[in-house]
Amino acid sequence: MKWIRCVFRIAASLALAACYALASCTVAILVRDFNQRLHWYSRNTGFFSPLLLKIMGVRVNIVDHTGGQGIRPGTLLVCNHLSYKDIFILSSLRPMLFISSVELSRTFFLGRMARFGGTVFVERRSPAGLRREIRQISDLLRQDFVLTLFPEAGTSDGEGLFPFKPALFQSAIQAGTRVQPVCIRYCALDGRPVNSARRRRVVWHRTLFITHILKLFTHSRVQADVEIFSPINAADKSRKDIMQQSFRLIQDCYRQELERY
Repeated sequence: MKWIRCVFRIAASLALAACYALASCTVAILVRDFNQRLHWYSRNTGFFSPLLLKIMGVRVNIVDHTGGQGIRPGTLLVCNHLSYKDIFILSSLRPMLFISSVELSRTFFLGRMARFGGTVFVERRSPAGLRREIRQISDLLRQDFVLTLFPEAGTSDGEGLFPFKPALFQSAIQAGTRVQPVCIRYCALDGRPVNSARRRRVVWHRTLFITHILKLFTHSRVQADVEIFSPINAADKSRKDIMQQSFRLIQDCYRQELERY
């Protein structure tokens, strides 16, 4: 039964990825305006993400600390990063763009799929390039795009957070907009709490992707909690202050999960 489920999910995921690529190629051909193209890319990803989560057996529980405001246009979302599943989970909340390293753009399959999602690629090791990319992100925020930044600059092993990188927080300051912390936690696997041993089944970290996905797809369901915090006004703060406040909120939230089991 487990391996039948696994084979079905792989086939269904590949079919959905093909449909997603076709829809994105259509946008790339028909929509000539760059910002309109990004708009349709984000809507496309937002449409397909809940379908893929359903195929993968990922159920999302949202905890909203914003008093009903949710995620508003022109927001820089900052989130801890555990897995590629984070992208589908966040995209299922509302259409958004993602910020990622330029290294991802150079990979054959994942780089192309990320481009189809309207990902903004940044080169953190080049000061001149980074300044240009901060301006680009600021411009997109002013045009009411929601952009998601994973400030750890990589996926963790799920046992805690990596330190946040402060540079790209500057884009929200330049845009005079808000930064909104979000915490993702993978809480249960097949209805059982995710402890350290089971977390390795959920989090993709330093293992072959095919090995990880084959093991994950044998499980019936994954429970993910998403906690959305109130936005931080970036206009009157330094990027270091915003980074530290965001880190504390996300770290305290994630630590509750680790201490539970």
